[in-house]
Amino acid sequence: MNISPDNHRKNFFTTFKSVELYIDYTNQRLKILNFLVISTITIKEIIAYAGRKKLGKIIYNCPEHLLRSFQDCGFVIEGIIDGYFRGEDAACISFFLNKERSKSIYENEENRVIDFCREDTKKFTSAKNRTYKVRSAEAKDIPQMIQLFSAVFETYPSPVFSRDYLQKVMREQVLFMIAEEEGKIISIAAADMNKLHMNAEITDCATYPEYRGRSILSELIYGLEEELKHANFTTAYSLSRANSIGINKSLSKLGYLYSGRLINNCHICGGYEDMNIWVKIL
Repeated sequence: MNISPDNHRKNFFTTFKSVELYIDYTNQRLKILNFLVISTITIKEIIAYAGRKKLGKIIYNCPEHLLRSFQDCGFVIEGIIDGYFRGEDAACISFFLNKERSKSIYENEENRVIDFCREDTKKFTSAKNRTYKVRSAEAKDIPQMIQLFSAVFETYPSPVFSRDYLQKVMREQVLFMIAEEEGKIISIAAADMNKLHMNAEITDCATYPEYRGRSILSELIYGLEEELKHANFTTAYSLSRANSIGINKSLSKLGYLYSGRLINNCHICGGYEDMNIWVKIL
């Protein structure tokens, strides 16, 4: 199936057998979101439903007490997010309807990125003298934010090229932090806040190529963490592009711990990419 920004418009939330789902055509996957109870029969029916929708992967952040039921239905653990459920860990589990999608073709290169991060033991310290300003984004910044996202990403898992989308999430759940130099937004990072479970995903990280290598992204993530701590969030985590040294190195220096890899998880820059899981208890 051809993946394009238009596929974002086809994505939808639905309830199936009393289970809340997100049908994500952009990334050819189904997300299991919320339910009160679930049986192995219902899990198998969800797998069949995803097959009818011609999706390649099912994902769910699973509490420990439900793990066996999903594993009995063929789900595998790809990683762990410590403290995801207000202190209780979540297993990042997946079911691959497309068996080819379960295989990473870049595993060796991506493992070398993790080795590089672990070998570099230098920790991040916030710079006192910066030539750029770090602040929370506002609605007036959206045109420049779209310009930056469009320059960095050919395709992206969420519709960050849409003014309406950015306005909506900025109002409701996502805190964007920007770096601004001489009136130009040069870098962005965001915290997608789950207020039910008091965790936040560090996401939507982008920097113009000519401004990279100055630890700007680290400064933005540090700023997001300070806001999250102030609001009593317990866990921050990030799903970072497994082949990108820059973002993985930034998270490692900020004290995030590598805890798994989601294989062919989402569509970025024209193809499926593996995503490294990094976690930090706030």
